[in-house]
Amino acid sequence: MSAVGSAAAASAQNKAARRNYEHQLKVRERKWMQTRTTYGTKKVQFEQEVDLANIAAQRAYSRTQQQLNNAKSLAILQNQEDFKKMLANEGMIEASAAERGVRGRAVARQLVMNKGNFGISQAMRSRGLAQAGYQAKEVMGDVNRQLKTQLNQSFGKVAIQPIQDIAPPPPVMQNVGLTLMLGMGQAIGAGIEGASTSDYQSKMLQKEIN
Repeated sequence: MSAVGSAAAASAQNKAARRNYEHQLKVRERKWMQTRTTYGTKKVQFEQEVDLANIAAQRAYSRTQQQLNNAKSLAILQNQEDFKKMLANEGMIEASAAERGVRGRAVARQLVMNKGNFGISQAMRSRGLAQAGYQAKEVMGDVNRQLKTQLNQSFGKVAIQPIQDIAPPPPVMQNVGLTLMLGMGQAIGAGIEGASTSDYQSKMLQKEIN
């Protein structure tokens, strides 16, 4: 009976260990599924953030370039107007000089001053365009740095791909049959030892009687 009880206890322990191991495997798989789902969501968010960052940067580039193009177009129009004014002033200077009978160096000096004024306005306008170009490059550089920073921050969320943890080791099961056999062997041995002791005691008692 003791051997049978030990074998039954070993079988029950094996079943409990198996159930616990299966539960651990299910918990591990459930956690892994949650981890993969979370990572997949982060990847989708990363792709969306990349698209939005690129669109925002492209809009900033386009806006800056458009402003620079507008400044250039305005400068061309202003140069044309100034050139027309210079020609008109030349005609007025020459006509006024002719009416007054003025010739020579005085007229030439006025014509040179008229062209000089046109040159000054062109130089100031060119300087303004150069500064606008430098500012446009700085703005685009800032936008590019902000874009890289945003992309790096977004990529940092999905840079490390999750890996499933190692499965727990399976439980060490007890050998029910061996437990039963050992228990029965011990019982048989105890029975033999008891029988031998009883036989020896009977022989000793018989000698005393004789």
